[in-house]
Amino acid sequence: MESRANVIAAGLFVIALTIALVVTALWLTRDSIDRVPYLVVSKIPVSGLHAKAAVRLRGVDVGRVDSIAFDPGDVRTILVSISVDRSASLSQGTYGQLAFQGVTGLSYIALDDDGDKPQKLASTSDAPGRIELRRSLIDSLGESGKDLLHDAGLAARRVNLLLSDANLEHFAGTLRNTDAAAQQLATLASRLQPAAQSLQGLATDTRGTVQKLDLLLGDLQGVTVAFGQHLGALDDVGRGARAVGDASLAVQAQLVDDTLPRLTRTIDDLSHTAHDLDRFVTQMQARPQSLVFGAPAPAPGPGEPGFSAPPGAH
Repeated sequence: MESRANVIAAGLFVIALTIALVVTALWLTRDSIDRVPYLVVSKIPVSGLHAKAAVRLRGVDVGRVDSIAFDPGDVRTILVSISVDRSASLSQGTYGQLAFQGVTGLSYIALDDDGDKPQKLASTSDAPGRIELRRSLIDSLGESGKDLLHDAGLAARRVNLLLSDANLEHFAGTLRNTDAAAQQLATLASRLQPAAQSLQGLATDTRGTVQKLDLLLGDLQGVTVAFGQHLGALDDVGRGARAVGDASLAVQAQLVDDTLPRLTRTIDDLSHTAHDLDRFVTQMQARPQSLVFGAPAPAPGPGEPGFSAPPGAH
């Protein structure tokens, strides 16, 4: 009986130990059961990244790094095996970047999705889904550090060239000229100040003149209205003047065509009569006896009886 009890106790101990080992194994492997393997492909260095490092999706812990190794087919490519919780849905557009934890210098993988490829990324143990590892901002700055240093050196050389002794002397001369110009401007401003005051007085006078012009325009408007009222009377005067002109033309035609020719003939007749009367009076004064005895006979002319040539004539 005692030996049988020992055997039963030993069997129960073995069973309990086996159950404990199975439970422990399940507890240790429960994370692997609930996670999906993925492969992060990197063409850049993964400084600070190590196994067991965290994997975060948009800041949330979703997994860890399992291993880091070089790609056997391309030694420049680094393959980082990660396991991600099944609850984290990764798409074909998911990418990773290295991020740093505080001041420790340790890195972790930060996953994100730009939304270009929303299809789910398929992954199995035999064919894990591949995720691209992109450069972070710090990596980009590190890569461009040489260019920045080169540009900084070039800028420093140009500054040295700009601040050479000759340029400094030129700048000093420019400053002196600027100071002289400022003094001349101050002098000119002091001279223009009286003119500005005069302009202020002129502006006041101009405002007064404008007011007077407004009054004058008002008076001119009244005169224009009165002138418009008298335009009718001026039209009547014009019509009367045209009638007088027509009558004057008729009188002028009568005088020129009829009266003036008659008057001209009468004057001609009076002129002939006056000429004959003057000749008659002259003859009477020279020979008054001709009024009784008549006019003497005229002297014989050449070829007539009794003609005698005057002395000295040939």
